[in-house]
Amino acid sequence: MIPSPSSTDLATRPNNEERRVQAVVKTGLIDAPNSDLFQIYCDLAKDLTGYEQAKFSLFDGESQCSMGAAGVDDSYEVGAKTERSKWNVCSYVLLDTEPIIVEDFYLDKDWAEHPYIKSGDAPHSYAGFPVINKDNYALGTLCLFNTERKKLPDSQIELIKKITRNIAHLLDLQVEQRSLTADKIIKASDVMSNEFKDASLSDFNSLLLIEAGVKVEESKLKNLITHQLCNVDQNSNVNLTSKGRILIQEMGLTPKPMKRIKITGNEASDVIDKMFDELQ
Repeated sequence: MIPSPSSTDLATRPNNEERRVQAVVKTGLIDAPNSDLFQIYCDLAKDLTGYEQAKFSLFDGESQCSMGAAGVDDSYEVGAKTERSKWNVCSYVLLDTEPIIVEDFYLDKDWAEHPYIKSGDAPHSYAGFPVINKDNYALGTLCLFNTERKKLPDSQIELIKKITRNIAHLLDLQVEQRSLTADKIIKASDVMSNEFKDASLSDFNSLLLIEAGVKVEESKLKNLITHQLCNVDQNSNVNLTSKGRILIQEMGLTPKPMKRIKITGNEASDVIDKMFDELQ
C-alpha cells in the first residue's frame, strides 16, 4: 500500500535518514553522476515490463538526484535534482523494502490531492522499487511510469527486484573502489615521503605523470632529478631511472598484467546466457 502524503511540506524521511544519506554521499555520484553505469538497468526495466519510462535516482538529504533513465525526452537531465516534497512519490519508496505499485493514480484516494493528478498530467500507472545496499540502506529508487493504466505481473515484479539488487551491488562496489583508491594514494604518498622528506604534492604528481607517459614541464622535475628518480635525455625526453622505477613499485603503482581470456563459439554464447540468467 502506498503511504499517504505527509501533512508537512516534505516527504516522510526514513528512520535511518542520517546514516542513509552518508551512505549515498560515499558513492561519489551525487556531485559526479555517471549515467553509463546505470543505463543498461533502466533499459532492461523498461523493456522487460513494457512501461514507457524507467528512471533510476539517488536521494541525498534534500533532493531526488537523477542518475539515469530510459524512454525519456530531451528535457531529462542526468544530475538534475528534485525536492523531496510531500508530492514526490518516489521519496516514499525509500520507506520500505517492498516496492510501491500503483495501477492507476487517478483511482488511488491517497493521492487524490496531488497537483499532477488534479491537472491530469500524472501517468496512470507507477511502480517504484527501492535500491537497498548491503548495509540495508535504501540509497535510491528504480521507478517505472506508464501513461495508460497497466498491470505489473508478479513475475515482472520479481525481475525488477533482481535488477535493483544488481544496481545496489554496483553502488557498493563504487564505494569500495573509492575507498581502495584513497587508501592506495595515501600509501603511495607515504612511501614517497619516506624516500625524501622534502617531497611536495607537485613532485608526487610529476612522478605519476612520468610513469603514465605524460609530458611534464622540465621546471617541475628539479626535485625528482636531484633525488635521481628521473632524468632528461638529449632529446628532452623525461625518463624514470632505475631508482625511480623501484620507488614506483614500492608505492604500489606498478600496473599488473591483464589476464586475457579467449572465448569463442559456444563458450561465448554460454557466457552471455549466464549473464542474462541472473536477471531471469
